[in-house]
Amino acid sequence: MRRAAWTRCLRLLVVASALLWGGCVEKRPEAAPAPSRTDRSATAARAAAGVPELDALRFGAPPLIDGHLDDPGWQAADETAPFVDTMTGAPAPFASRARIGWDATHLYVGVEVDDDFLQSTFTRHDAHLWEQDCVELMVDPDGDGRNYFELQVAPTGVTFDTRYDSRRQPQPFGHTDWESHLDAKVAVRGTPNDASADGGYTVEAAIPWAAFDAGPTPAQPPRPGDVWRMNLYVLDARPHGQGQRAAAWSPPLVGDFHVPSRFGRVRFIAPPPPSPRPPPPPAAADTR
Repeated sequence: MRRAAWTRCLRLLVVASALLWGGCVEKRPEAAPAPSRTDRSATAARAAAGVPELDALRFGAPPLIDGHLDDPGWQAADETAPFVDTMTGAPAPFASRARIGWDATHLYVGVEVDDDFLQSTFTRHDAHLWEQDCVELMVDPDGDGRNYFELQVAPTGVTFDTRYDSRRQPQPFGHTDWESHLDAKVAVRGTPNDASADGGYTVEAAIPWAAFDAGPTPAQPPRPGDVWRMNLYVLDARPHGQGQRAAAWSPPLVGDFHVPSRFGRVRFIAPPPPSPRPPPPPAAADTR
């Protein structure tokens, strides 16, 4: 009997303690639902997706940097496929495409963007251009994800450039004291920062190879056949506080553009040498 009474008392004590201290007991979070087969398939497909490639033609003569891609080198250069959604790789809601060229002294980049609302109110170099409209280039010369470079151009021609030791390091914006000395010009179809409808803009940029001779692993100018890792993005502010859209040549597939493993591959090529002229026909024999 004593043991039974003691057991009942102990149970009452436990219940009373639970009622008194219930608010202090740590609750385990509910387990997240298991991903569906569709979700798993989509994730696997995105992880297995390759990155795009582009041949960069060596220009016979440097283009005039004026925002118009009408020089002979640009006309002969390959063009990327239309840029895609950065998160999914699906077609982007606006059209953008690019061409890349080179010569002994510079890397040349041309990007054409369709944009019905041009906005970039920044006026100083190295301002946060990515918060509104801009074209963004990332360059990782040796493709190891370290010592890579970021350059941006707004529709107004304002520029930003920085260098990173590794992915997003150092925080917050890399080595912004690095200067690329890029020469960038923009041709706009419309007027930035007003209420009228716009058509878009074209960025044409020349970046000296000396810009990449920086950091712990300086890069030398490429030779025909070399491959560098690069990516191109377009950021597009929308009117009336509707946020911002983005498109990429090679989609990072996450909410971060700094994914060097997803940069595309740019192969530097030289045009084939001209065919030799055929020898002149032999002179006719004198039959006199």
